[in-house]
Amino acid sequence: MHIGMYATTHGLMYRDNTNAFLRSMSPSALQPVRVAQLIERLGFHSMWFPDHVCMPLQSASEHVANTSGQRAYESHHVMLDAAVTMGAVAVSTSRLKLGTSVLISPYRHPLSDARQFATVDHLSNGRLLFGVGAGWMREEFVAIGVPYEGRGPRTDECIEVYKRSWTQEVVNFQGRFYQLDNVSMDPKPVQRPHPPIIYGGVTAGGARRAIRYCDGFYPIFLDTYADPSRYADLQDVIRREAEKLKRDVSRFSMIGVASGRLTAADAPEAQAKPRRICTGTAEQVLSDLSRFAAAGYSLVILFFDCPSGQMAELEEQIQRCGQEVIPHAARIVSKGEWNTEL
Repeated sequence: MHIGMYATTHGLMYRDNTNAFLRSMSPSALQPVRVAQLIERLGFHSMWFPDHVCMPLQSASEHVANTSGQRAYESHHVMLDAAVTMGAVAVSTSRLKLGTSVLISPYRHPLSDARQFATVDHLSNGRLLFGVGAGWMREEFVAIGVPYEGRGPRTDECIEVYKRSWTQEVVNFQGRFYQLDNVSMDPKPVQRPHPPIIYGGVTAGGARRAIRYCDGFYPIFLDTYADPSRYADLQDVIRREAEKLKRDVSRFSMIGVASGRLTAADAPEAQAKPRRICTGTAEQVLSDLSRFAAAGYSLVILFFDCPSGQMAELEEQIQRCGQEVIPHAARIVSKGEWNTEL
């Protein structure tokens, strides 16, 4: 079992029993490069960077982590750009893998994203993990001028353009949304044939898109009492679709993101019944990670719950995870036929 960490580029997360919230912070306080260097030293597998272009002042779009419908983001929210920050992290680290969590493909022209993230792969010497998704915030699509309806098929075309841009000497594509005629995209990424593309979704349609076009599936477990096995039906969808496509799922990865918080044994979070996912003592967190492994996941990205809103609390969580969890998590073996080496 590998452990990744959700980046600080959109602030620090805190939870209640129903919702996840992001606390906006000044750019100088976020310090993503310093945090990346710290987690690399402590043995984390990867750092994952979220994506938004702007923040609507009012939004009725529901985040999958908040079953109450309350919005996770503040109306004026400081958000550092994923690609730019990943470039800075890439040249400031040597081993840490860098993932997008997830890039909303329909927001931008796919040639632009192909160029930016090929650059990230070069700056990191082949450490990019390219998470993509179709998006969920209708108001942001309106602001950008891209139709919310049809975002799934548009994402399909984006993924195809990424692949062609990264693998073909001359790029041609004639789709419903994008048309390319005899263009080049160089340099190609370091990773061949291209960086792993991982689809973020929680629906049957997303599961089918993942196996048809991508190299992994990335569902969200950010709700407070998430069940690591709850997407077993989507894994079955992937298996059935893979059989139709004659695709080997041993080259397809299962990863997930979950909230987490390490506490003392006598803390209320450790004593609670039910207990929040990946929360409590190191032993309790490891037991939850074992449940993820039993459900087929080989990489869990932790989004640390920091109710104080202070970077010192995040760093304390990182230190405890690196010392008390990661060495033991490395011995947890994931079940199933999926690829375990991203």
